[in-house]
Amino acid sequence: MLYVILALAAFFLFVIALMLLGKIPAKTTGALAGIIGVTGSVIILYMVLTDALSVFGPTATYAAGIGAFGFFMVYILIAAEVFTGGDFKATGWMALIVGVFVFLIGLGWGLGGGLKFGDALPAVNQFGWMFIVWAGAFFLIWLVFGLGQAKLTKFLAWYILIPTTAVTVVWPIIMFVNRGVIGEWW
Repeated sequence: MLYVILALAAFFLFVIALMLLGKIPAKTTGALAGIIGVTGSVIILYMVLTDALSVFGPTATYAAGIGAFGFFMVYILIAAEVFTGGDFKATGWMALIVGVFVFLIGLGWGLGGGLKFGDALPAVNQFGWMFIVWAGAFFLIWLVFGLGQAKLTKFLAWYILIPTTAVTVVWPIIMFVNRGVIGEWW
């Protein structure tokens, strides 16, 4: 289930990047944002209710669920802003809130070199780094839309969202090839 969630998130990150570069119309992006946001939220709810990631620890499902739900809430907000003619300021400020949560969850998973905050989540560096990468993308979305730094739009698309899409797509492939075995990368 986690692979489906990551695939949906990665797909739409790429679509947002293409919209920012002027390659996909906003209405198409808005419609897709609504569909993926609602579908992803339903999958997340099921994942959390069944505690699908309990094998990784007692709070792993909830941490992943909060992070993923943040993504999908931003997607639903993008759809609402596209179809109501909004200026994406609400999306920008929501991205700040989600970015803070995702960053803190990343610290909870732990980062390389033994940096670990708390014992609620297992120390899995790859999760920590993925969440930190996503938090960086959310913070840049906040700068572009929440604070109106439009000059960073192309930077956001080319250098943040597209590489973040690659990380989000490649990680589940590595996991699948390794038969779900996770752990330290070094």
